[in-house]
Amino acid sequence: MKKKQKQIVWEGGIVICVILLLLSLIIAGCASISRPVDTSDQWQTALLTDVRSGKTFSIADLKGQPVLIQTFTITCPVCMQQQAEISKLHATGEVGFVMVGLDIDPNSDAASLHAYTKSNDYYGLYASSPPELTRSLASQFGMLVLSPAQAPLILVCPDGSAVILRPGVKTSGELQQVLTKGCPE
Repeated sequence: MKKKQKQIVWEGGIVICVILLLLSLIIAGCASISRPVDTSDQWQTALLTDVRSGKTFSIADLKGQPVLIQTFTITCPVCMQQQAEISKLHATGEVGFVMVGLDIDPNSDAASLHAYTKSNDYYGLYASSPPELTRSLASQFGMLVLSPAQAPLILVCPDGSAVILRPGVKTSGELQQVLTKGCPE
């Protein structure tokens, strides 16, 4: 009987710890809500550095042409599939666009990102996404941009308007249709 009582006490302790953890997360979440920050256009103007060329750019600098923005991590197999489809489309030369890959892993570094893009020969500009930029994208487009396994892609039209595409890997053919018909003329 004592063994069963100890088990009940142990399980009760675990439940209390879980409740306390959830309460602290809720309180922390509420604390961050009390300090609203307008990040609606920071994703367009944030300065980024392409890891391959070392050149600085912003999404706003690319206005006038379609841009695909992919948030990803270098350890994500789904991300690699999406980047391969984007590179495949670029290789056809049938539609002009710029690809911007944003590594949203806060523990990643520029050297690893450079090696990753070079070894896979992906098309585009690749940069580490600063936390402010990642937050701005999430604020504008929702939590999907924080889920690399969903292959998030944002289409920025030549006029600067932008929309997030459906979740999941998009084939080069699907991307070609989006790039040719997804933006107003």
